Amino acid sequence: MATPKGIITAQQAQTLNDNWTTLRAKANEAAAGQPDNRSSWYSLQDMKDFLDYIQENNPKVNGVRFYLGVETSKQNPKGMTTIFMVPTQDDNGSNKDITGADGMDRGDLGDPPQANYPQ
Repeated sequence: MATPKGIITAQQAQTLNDNWTTLRAKANEAAAGQPDNRSSWYSLQDMKDFLDYIQENNPKVNGVRFYLGVETSKQNPKGMTTIFMVPTQDDNGSNKDITGADGMDRGDLGDPPQANYPQ
């Protein structure tokens, strides 16, 4: 099996996490009014099922784009950060979101939500 494009080492992941902590954590916590979520977890099966689902429902799918979002509720109107995914397709050499296609959210929060890498 070929190594996927974009693989990073554990040390590179630690650096990315540390950069987020230094450069973004205080602003996120101020906006949320509480310690914000730091990660989202998806089971391997859910990820495989999502890839199968988008390929079945979008014949031109070429990838997945990840977005940051904020999940709000009546109990927590400022919400917690989440990550959601949407399928993409090639549009003259650019990877464009497939308008109207179903995406995927609802990953589990970190444990606890504000826990740093690694958990």
